[in-house]
Formats: sequence, structure tokens, C-alpha cells
Amino acid sequence: MTEQPQFSDGFTPRHDVAVIVACDANYLPYAAIPALQLAGGDYDVLIGGPEPLVLPALLTDAGIGHVAAVDRAILDALPTDARRSIATYMELFFARALRGIYRRILVLDSDVVFERGDPGRLLRADMLGRAVAAVRDNRQWRSPRKLVREFRQLGRLAAPYFNAGVVMVDTETWADAGWSKKAEAFARDHLAGLGRDQALMNGLLYGDWAEISPLWNWQFTWSSAHLMSMADPCIIHFIGPHKPWLDSADARIPMRLREGYARILPAHFPNAPRGGALDRRHWPARGDLRKSLAKQWLAAGPMLDYLARFPDEYTLLTP
Repeated sequence: MTEQPQFSDGFTPRHDVAVIVACDANYLPYAAIPALQLAGGDYDVLIGGPEPLVLPALLTDAGIGHVAAVDRAILDALPTDARRSIATYMELFFARALRGIYRRILVLDSDVVFERGDPGRLLRADMLGRAVAAVRDNRQWRSPRKLVREFRQLGRLAAPYFNAGVVMVDTETWADAGWSKKAEAFARDHLAGLGRDQALMNGLLYGDWAEISPLWNWQFTWSSAHLMSMADPCIIHFIGPHKPWLDSADARIPMRLREGYARILPAHFPNAPRGGALDRRHWPARGDLRKSLAKQWLAAGPMLDYLARFPDEYTLLTP
């Protein structure tokens, strides 16, 4: 049974498209940073999760609401772990629950920062008849024909594979194709031992999605950190364990990308776990810097070929 979405008191949808930062209560302090950065455009900005949350005035005063939804018919088939709660599946829940309220939704993980660009324009771009649009996973940035583990485990041939940290859904096309029912069947038959939401969405769609420029999901790694300065991405996604609010990111993530956490967490979420020196410059170890530069030197040609496929950041491609 799919529950009706529950919006926070005082919030009324104003546009036909929305950006939703997905999180549970534990990640609300970190989701607040990209939500505030995104506020003010010709699209609604929401924080979304499986359970209703009361947002602080910092967010509601910026016009940000909360939406809760869950599809209980599929819950028992969705694996979680110590790092990923049921909130990791929000793009799947919202794709069904928000039909008739929003024509398009852009669902973001909470470990991102928004730098520039027009999400409203992206949300109204041509999706080439697909229900879902996303950015390739970084495993295929330099090796687009790479057979990822999930497809190998399913006994499938290599195909384009996307990262689920930034997913755009056309809710009507999703419903017309019956993807929610297909997702339930796939989860029950294949998901155990395969992965979480990313494995589910890719196994379900298997190449039947539209490809967004990597500027909308710049996955921050050893092999992409320095090229990022020239690429000027719109959304930076901190994949892996070194989140920008943690001490482990001290010598990895530039100060400007931590500024929101340094400013907002102590003042508005003082009990949220965070590092102790988010507003101080930290230099990398020599070996780490050499490793990063070497990786990017080797990746230079394939990365430039990948970026050059997109005429601009608002044109979607067939993967």
C-alpha cells in the first residue's frame, strides 16, 4: 500500500516541479545545507524522508518544506545497513507518491552541495521520453563500457550505469510504464546481496534512462577533485566515507565547500556530529597529493572526452 505524501504544516506546493533533498532525521542537519543553497528558484525545495519531520525556522523561513512518503508494499524487500536507512530509497517512494502533485522531481542525496546552475531549467529539460534521468556513476566516467559488478552479478552485459545521488523523475512517465510494480518485483527477486537503491534502480531500468551532464552530480574522488575547478560543476556529491562535515575530510575537501557546514551546524544544529576545524585550511599529505595528480593525469583524455559529449549542462543524452 502506498501512503499519501504528508507535507509539513504550512507548506503548499507552488510549482509543478520540485527539488527534494532526501534524508532521515539523523541527516537533517547536513541536508539543510544544500536545501538552503537551492532555495529561491522557480521550483519547490523540500527535504524528504520516510517519516514526517518538523523543520527549524531556518528552513521554513526560506520557503523550504518537508514531505514524507513510503511504499509499504515494497518495504520488506528493501535491504538497509548501518550507513543507509530506508531513506536511501526516497527516489523510488517519491516517484510514485508525488504523481499528480509534481510533474518532475529532482531527488538529491544529503551529502551534496549546490554551487551554481538553474535546477528549474534542468527539471524542464527534454527527458527523451524516459521516466528517469541521471548521471553516470564515476566507475564509468573514464571507462564507459565498463561492466559494473551489479550487472555482472545479474548475468547481464555491460550497459550504462548511473549514480543514484542525483535522480530526476518524470512522475507521469514513471506511472505509465508501471515502474513501481516492476521495482517491487525486481527487489523481491534480485536485490538481496546485490546492493541498495542504486543497484535497484539500475537493475530495474538497465539502460532505459536519460543521461545528465556530470556537472549535476560531480562525484568527488581522487580522480576528479582538481579538474573540478575548471569544470565548475553545479552539484558536488561527496561519495564515500569522507563527508565534508567530518574531520576525515580535512585534507581532502576545499574550504569553500565546507563553509555552509562551518557556519550553519554550530549555530542551528549544535548537537549534530561534525569535525572540529571546518573553517580552517588543511594541506594534504605529499603522497596523497601526488596520488591524486597522477590519477588525474592518467584520466585527462577520457575525462575530457566524457565532458565534451554534452553541449551544455541542460541537454540530456541517450546513454
